[in-house]
Amino acid sequence: MICISTNKTVDSPIEKFSFRQFEVSHHRATMKVGTDAVVLGACLGVDNAGKILEIGTGCGIIALMLAQKSIAYIDAIDIDNDSFTEARENFNNSPWKERLNAFHISLNDFAKDKSGIYDLIVSNPPFFQDSLLPPTKKRQLARHNTELTFEEFLYYSSMMLCRDGRLAVILPVSEMEKFSKSAEKEGLFLNSNFDIYAKPSKPKKRVVAVFAFLKTKNPISKTIILRDVDGSFSADYKILTGDFHANSIIQ
Repeated sequence: MICISTNKTVDSPIEKFSFRQFEVSHHRATMKVGTDAVVLGACLGVDNAGKILEIGTGCGIIALMLAQKSIAYIDAIDIDNDSFTEARENFNNSPWKERLNAFHISLNDFAKDKSGIYDLIVSNPPFFQDSLLPPTKKRQLARHNTELTFEEFLYYSSMMLCRDGRLAVILPVSEMEKFSKSAEKEGLFLNSNFDIYAKPSKPKKRVVAVFAFLKTKNPISKTIILRDVDGSFSADYKILTGDFHANSIIQ
């Protein structure tokens, strides 16, 4: 997706990616630069957000995208020390280092004494609940909820959100119904969603969902198709992510 001189994509195992306004190293972080993170960062509106929290920041890509498109102060936490270290370095090398803060801390410890202070909380959370665990502990922490359940994630998130705040996540379709039901138990209701399709002929792959304390009868719903039938990036996707792509990808 985000190109550098090698013309590789975000799914390639290279160490650094050049975006329009910043660079991201991701060779140490548990979670690399990837399609889910870029789509989530690009989808979110942040006009009214003065303070943002990212939970499980990995290399910091989502926090950096939100910093580019806002004037908000952004906190980013990760329980993995390598991820925290790399995110902090990426933040310090960015144009917005004064507004970005990385913390090596668990969610439950971080949530203490932070009641109602965030306008937006965002996460690409652990979401494979019953599948085969990956071989390393680091990947388990990043992609499975063995350490942090949906219920715990939502409990602490709802605690830290201000009353008119929003919680935004990206999840596989298979996990969204359970997550939404758990969110309602914490008083958070679906406000809008983006249905993500890899190609027009493929089934829905992911959902970007935004929750709020105020319940709405008709949540806003949009569709994003990442690639055309021939495998090239779709026009809608290029428009969505155009503020972040390196110039070489948008022809």
